[in-house]
Amino acid sequence: MNKLYWIVCDDKETNVFEGRYQGRTRGEALKFLKQSIGRKTLNGLVFTITEIPVPLIREIVAEILAEGSNATPAVNIVPLTRTDPEASPGRYDAFADAAEPEPTSAETTPPTPPKPAKKVGNPGHGDDHWSQVKAYWLECRSVKQTAEHFGLSPNSIKSRSRREGWGK
Repeated sequence: MNKLYWIVCDDKETNVFEGRYQGRTRGEALKFLKQSIGRKTLNGLVFTITEIPVPLIREIVAEILAEGSNATPAVNIVPLTRTDPEASPGRYDAFADAAEPEPTSAETTPPTPPKPAKKVGNPGHGDDHWSQVKAYWLECRSVKQTAEHFGLSPNSIKSRSRREGWGK
């Protein structure tokens, strides 16, 4: 079944192509766009290919025709009118026209002071602690046992022993 596609293609701020294509797939519409503008690739261009379902178009047209024959007016139909574009539309910013939100209670509380910088290594584990860990490890030669005994990660013990050359 053929579908109707609406295609818009811009190069920077210049409209290169705007029109419709009726075909089976979006890929065909993409090929049509490339052929229409005479390019092998669309690199550097901004384009959109929007599928417009044909049954929806038929339904809209039927409602418009019914309205024209003084039948019940179609409530959900929005007239398609083109307005003249502004001189320089620029980039779209979704938040440009948004009103400033009211500050929440979390935003009105004073900021907390920054925490002091952490020491390199595990906090509260000084050189004396690591000398005990090393002595225990040299006795049992088990990373897992040493980690459980001192409440450390096995990876911490492995990296420390490798860095300081405990096995040598």
